Amino acid sequence: MRMKNFDLPANFLSYLDNGKLTVTCDGEPTINFRVDGSTKIIDVIDIPIEITKMPGFLKQLSEAKELAKDLAKKKTTIEVHFKGEPVLKLGEKANPKLAKIVTRSSDIEITDIRKLKKLSDVF
Repeated sequence: MRMKNFDLPANFLSYLDNGKLTVTCDGEPTINFRVDGSTKIIDVIDIPIEITKMPGFLKQLSEAKELAKDLAKKKTTIEVHFKGEPVLKLGEKANPKLAKIVTRSSDIEITDIRKLKKLSDVF
């Protein structure tokens, strides 16, 4: 894997109103970003690197509460997909249902807990 240095803010999706961006590794897509107005979609296809020392699954969700609350205030939604399937929705269009018990947030929707856990295990 070869990486080039460039300055891209971590919140670059918030600046986009429309379009697509694909991140590849060795010619294979790893992450697809897609923006359609206020909905920003991050589709994780594959993570070709190992990431260590990340907080546990529940801690990650609790830390996402502030981000989700901020997104809702800005009338923005981030959808996280794993291999094309939606697993998590943060922000304005989230409909938490039972997830509200776990996340204690009205702005986080867990669409598929098993796939979200798999994605969390990668990170």
